[in-house]
Amino acid sequence: MGSLQDQLLKAGMVSKKQAKKAAHDKRVQNTKNKKGQSTNTDAEAKARLKKQREEQAAADRQRNIERQQQDKLKADQAAAKQLIANNQQPLAEGEEPYNYVDGKKIKRFYTTTEIADKLEAGKIALARHQDKLVLIPVDTALKVMERDEQAVLIYNDPATAVDYPEDW
Repeated sequence: MGSLQDQLLKAGMVSKKQAKKAAHDKRVQNTKNKKGQSTNTDAEAKARLKKQREEQAAADRQRNIERQQQDKLKADQAAAKQLIANNQQPLAEGEEPYNYVDGKKIKRFYTTTEIADKLEAGKIALARHQDKLVLIPVDTALKVMERDEQAVLIYNDPATAVDYPEDW
């Protein structure tokens, strides 16, 4: 008894051409399977590769955004330092104690009464430049605070000043 293909040919259900084409397709499919290149796995591999590339691209975009934010922060801090350096005024020492908050610590320096009054009124601001305290004008302090909030140690904004009653 012959193969199923021979039986179908004898019965007249398929032509010789159709039988040859089926044999050829079967041979091609077997060759692909031996090489690991099945048509089903090709589509799956392409889909996996496409998904992997999309995930990689998303991760790269996220890293680029973070890097750009860090670069912008560094540039803003450098600009703030430059503004302070260009507009600094020396802090005159005197006998008037003035307290300020630096991080989580309360610190004190001694200055003249005139400078202490200007600091309280918000007419000048106190900043740190190269580990020294310096005075800067209000307009400079506002520009610096736009770029780096922590560069200015003291700025008493007159618009938000609280009026305390005189009788206590």
